Amino acid sequence: MGTLVSVGFSIVLLIGMYTFGLYALRNLRWVLISLIWGAVGYGLSYLLVQRAVGAKLNLAVMLILVIPIIQQILASLGVLAIVHWEKFDNLVDGAVYGFASGLGYAAAKAFEYPIHNVQELQTRGLDVLSSTLVLATASGIVGVVVTQFYFKHRARRTITLLSGLGAGIGYTVIYNFLAIQKIGGYVVPLAFGVGGVTLIGLYITGQLRDVLIRVGIEKRRADNLLEIVIPIGIKLTYEKNFQQLLEDMLLEAKSFCRADGGALYLRKDNTLEFAVVRNDSLNIAMGGASGTEITLPPLNLYSEEGKPNNRSLPAYVALTGKTVNIEDAYVNRQFDFSSTRDFDEQHNYATISLLTIPLKSNTGEVQGVLQLSNALDGQKKQLVSFDGNLQQLMESFSALAAAALEGYIQEQNLRAEIRQLRIEIDHVKREKQVAEITETTYFRELKEKAQQMRENKKENDD
Repeated sequence: MGTLVSVGFSIVLLIGMYTFGLYALRNLRWVLISLIWGAVGYGLSYLLVQRAVGAKLNLAVMLILVIPIIQQILASLGVLAIVHWEKFDNLVDGAVYGFASGLGYAAAKAFEYPIHNVQELQTRGLDVLSSTLVLATASGIVGVVVTQFYFKHRARRTITLLSGLGAGIGYTVIYNFLAIQKIGGYVVPLAFGVGGVTLIGLYITGQLRDVLIRVGIEKRRADNLLEIVIPIGIKLTYEKNFQQLLEDMLLEAKSFCRADGGALYLRKDNTLEFAVVRNDSLNIAMGGASGTEITLPPLNLYSEEGKPNNRSLPAYVALTGKTVNIEDAYVNRQFDFSSTRDFDEQHNYATISLLTIPLKSNTGEVQGVLQLSNALDGQKKQLVSFDGNLQQLMESFSALAAAALEGYIQEQNLRAEIRQLRIEIDHVKREKQVAEITETTYFRELKEKAQQMRENKKENDD
């Protein structure tokens, strides 16, 4: 009877979730697999408890602390496997699969404590219901954070996963303690289970609200791409002053990303040469149309042995053509920032966030590198990291800037070719004019008279 209560309650919950559109026929199989996986998790936990009893370990510690840890870890692995297989990024789906895993665990657990009559049903029915709610809720929390962990490409995603696991485990541990110690009878554990379902509902609602906010932000950024970035790119294509063109590329990118500093490099053979350097806080303006010469040495793309200089961030971007977004240069170990730190020490500055983008021609050849440093918040007071979505917009901008740069270079090459062609034409024209003159009867007679005069003069001298 206990099994019927638990299984029946689980089915009712699943039907309710389906009715409200929390899952559909397309992912019903994953819900069923999660149910089975949860039941398997209980089987493993049961075997572990039996071993603990045989080893005369503290059973209360096992039931209150160890078993919840195992159950939530197994639930997280199950959701992670589904997420990896299906590649969905819906937090609700993650919660549903975790919730189903908890329901499967609770349904299997009901076999351990059968209810034989109506009297036992009255005394243990609430316990079964509250236990089912708590286990499902805790696993639902874990399902949400596993989904966030898999798709949240940020340095803190591991902390998100661990905190979510801790919340799910802690929630189950507290419930087990209340249930085993009979604190508050059956009312407190039931209220605890209902409260947990409410909390996870509020949590998912909050996450969905964040998603909607991000969608709004992305829409505004898309509008910015149309209203700001593309006009900037068009402006660059009309700029005829090369130094001003380079400076506009950096300044527009710096303004759009609210960056405190930046540098533009141009590739020349196997080096990257500084073309423009700007830093607002340090009042540095070199290169471009500033009139101030850049004294910084160029960066080598290869070592003396001919190996790629992948320890230098701008060199790496130029060689690979990949954009690199670094949240904190002081903790990054992939690249060598020793020269950057020397600069920071000399100027009492701190270079934290960096966004480095290649400027590629339409054939994919890297012509230069655009690097922005120290992104600022909306009030330009706090240092923040460069947003990953903003990075995509800047890659679109860099494509426009590179097209303008490539167009300018092609124009200059064409002008040089035209000048060379004019020189060659003038040379041919002069040769033709000389030939026309020398081939006239008058010029031949004049030439013969000059020759006769030279011979007469020679005879007189003799």
